[in-house]
Amino acid sequence: MVRKCAYKAVVDFHINENTTLESGKPADYSFKKLSEPQAMGVEAARSLRTGSVPERGTAKKKLLTRSIWLNNNKLKSIKNLEVIVESILEVPSQLSWIDFSFNYIKDIDDCILKYPNLKIIYFHGNCISRLAEVMKLRKLKHLRTVTFHGNPISNIPLYRVSIMHMLPQVLNLDFFPIIKNEKLTPPPTETLKIIREYEAKEKGSSK
Repeated sequence: MVRKCAYKAVVDFHINENTTLESGKPADYSFKKLSEPQAMGVEAARSLRTGSVPERGTAKKKLLTRSIWLNNNKLKSIKNLEVIVESILEVPSQLSWIDFSFNYIKDIDDCILKYPNLKIIYFHGNCISRLAEVMKLRKLKHLRTVTFHGNPISNIPLYRVSIMHMLPQVLNLDFFPIIKNEKLTPPPTETLKIIREYEAKEKGSSK
């Protein structure tokens, strides 16, 4: 009987912690003047915009949330993103939303692929100028919402159509849903070239 009660307590505990992780408020590290990803203490999370900081887990004493806000910093690259994610989240593998908006990011490092559960990524208000950078997100099969407006690439003719074909898994681009008629628009020649080069490279690496 005692064993059953102890087992039930453990199960209930894990259910409660998982529920907290699912509903946890974002870890807000915006306006921190960060110039590169670096280890951050959980105490440094801001509460002004969210009302409170996320609760902490029992194992690592880190934050029980799936979301990190790194907007309005001075980031020029996301290289070594794992350094900051691992220092903040109790369960890093469950990261599903990250906000990089209003930084100085020029490229998308492959390190972002370490978080395959990402569903939402904000890149608006950055310095990404090459469409080929967008293709790096194609492997994030759960990605549904992404933003790039305010980057140089958003000035490219048929930019929205290009992103839509490069990231077919995405349902919302720049805070607007992708509608059925848009999907019928063929990609520009240059975009098609980028996609074919990517697919050829992937096919070659899988042999």
